[in-house]
Amino acid sequence: MVRRCEFCDSPVPADATVCPVCHEEIAEETLERLLPLLKRPESPDVRAMGPIERLWGVIRRPGPTFRDIGRRPDAAGPFIIVLLNALIMAAMYIAISSKFTVTMVVNQTTQETADVSVLYTDAGGMFLIAAFLSLLPNMLLGLVYLVVGSAFAHFAFKIMGGNGNKMKTLSVVGYSMMPVVLFRFLAVFIALAAIPSLDVNDAASWANVIQTVYMSGLWSTVDTMTNIAFFWTGLLLVFGIREAHDTSTLWAVVMAVAAMMVLGWTFWQAH
Repeated sequence: MVRRCEFCDSPVPADATVCPVCHEEIAEETLERLLPLLKRPESPDVRAMGPIERLWGVIRRPGPTFRDIGRRPDAAGPFIIVLLNALIMAAMYIAISSKFTVTMVVNQTTQETADVSVLYTDAGGMFLIAAFLSLLPNMLLGLVYLVVGSAFAHFAFKIMGGNGNKMKTLSVVGYSMMPVVLFRFLAVFIALAAIPSLDVNDAASWANVIQTVYMSGLWSTVDTMTNIAFFWTGLLLVFGIREAHDTSTLWAVVMAVAAMMVLGWTFWQAH
């Protein structure tokens, strides 16, 4: 829904403080007064940023950053996020694999043995290769989610009155997923700390080991973190939708909530 002047009902830019038609001063939206976090950025706070700077900017200063993204959308930042996600998933695989241990002779003279991570055995290279090979399918899956998700979001934004183009929608959706990447990165360290060493000397025990890993409390923690990341993503979408599609803050909140409901439902169905 495009923002309209409260005096003459003319459509006005989302960040306008004076109506270009009747020249009356337009009041700040009620939602922005109640939630100062959502207040529109002042023009002096907005500057041109590169993709890397934007990745940090959406976390630290989402208002000015998404204003810049709305003016100069790009696909580089969303692609970097897809790549980071694939790298983190590979790191998670390696982190879990590092907990699998076998008994090996560590001193040939004394024949002393010790439990050693499989990553340090002759078979360790296979685990590293498997992690490397997982990058391509994870990247392709991430790109599919980005493109398809952006297409559905753009269709919904257009129906609801948004006037941004497809590149703006893709850029906004892509950058808004930065919290998910951050929380998944944190989950790698939680996996390293939470998963105990698992003895896999007996090949027959592998099934039980895998069951132990995936039935552990780690995954409920990761799921909780993912839900928190989705809420954060929803907040970022408010800034992005408002700036890219020239809507009111209230309508951007409505669209962001709808998008998060779809995202959450999709996650738990796939989960």
